[in-house]
Formats: sequence, structure tokens, C-alpha cells
Amino acid sequence: MAWVTCGLLMSQGTTSGLDETDTRAVTKANFLFHFAASNEWPSSVKEGSFYLTVIGNNRLYDELVDKYAMKMIGAQPLQVTGYSRVEDLPRDAFHHLVYCDVGGAELKRVASDLEGTPTVLVSDSPDGLEQGAVINFVASGNRIRYEINAADAAKKGVLIGNKIMSWAVK
Repeated sequence: MAWVTCGLLMSQGTTSGLDETDTRAVTKANFLFHFAASNEWPSSVKEGSFYLTVIGNNRLYDELVDKYAMKMIGAQPLQVTGYSRVEDLPRDAFHHLVYCDVGGAELKRVASDLEGTPTVLVSDSPDGLEQGAVINFVASGNRIRYEINAADAAKKGVLIGNKIMSWAVK
């Protein structure tokens, strides 16, 4: 089930005046926006909209829509799409950046489906990089940080930006 593609589909809709006490969602949304905006994407995917997709985290999806839906990624308008389950992700649609809230075999399946595409898969799983994510959120004390597999990003034709690399813990 799709939640919303900003401004195109309406199901659960956007929220305004979100309760910002969910600092994890706020922080992750901020990181995801910066992952989209601060990396160098292949020229083949720099036309049309920039597609940021969230799987399995409605609160994060709502935060992205509320704060970033009207933003641009370079010259591309940002389109945020959300899906409840991995099975709902359309296999025939291109996504620049996919956040997947599940780990293990489901994350590995998403990584396999996105293999060979210039899609950056972001996860929040203890073994995210080992399961095929390019960027993985990790807890560091009371903070959310992330680790990066820059070699996998390069294989996809995505150059991770210096700022993004400098903020990574690994």
C-alpha cells in the first residue's frame, strides 16, 4: 500500500505541525535529505523528479513529506513515496534513494532487487551494510550516526559527497 507520492497520490496525506518529539524521525529525515542533495548522481538519473522512497516507517515518511516535499535536489523536484511493506515496492519503478526500515532477509531482498541500478539503499539494521545497504544508520551514544559502503556506491555510479563522508562513523 502506498502512502503518498508528494502531491500526486492522496491516501494518508501529509501532516502539518508534526509533533517533533520523535527526534529519531526528524534526524533521519534530515540525513536522508542531505544524502539526496549532497551526493553526485549519474547523469542518466538527473532528469525528471528525484525519487526518495521510504519502506516501513510511516513516521519518517510523514516527516520527509512535511519538511522536504517542496525542495529541489539540484534541478530535480523531490518526490517522496512511502510503502508499508517491502512487497509493495514497485520493482519496475526507479528510485534514487530508498530507506528500508526492516533488516535481515527482507533488506537483502530489496538490495538484490536494486542491484545494478544507481539506487542508494539506506537501512537501520545492525547488519545493514552486510545485507546490501550502501548507508546504514547506527546508534552512537544518544545520537544517530551512519556508516557508508563507499565502494558499493561507486559501483552504482554514485559519488558520496565529502560532507556526507566526513559525518560517517565508518
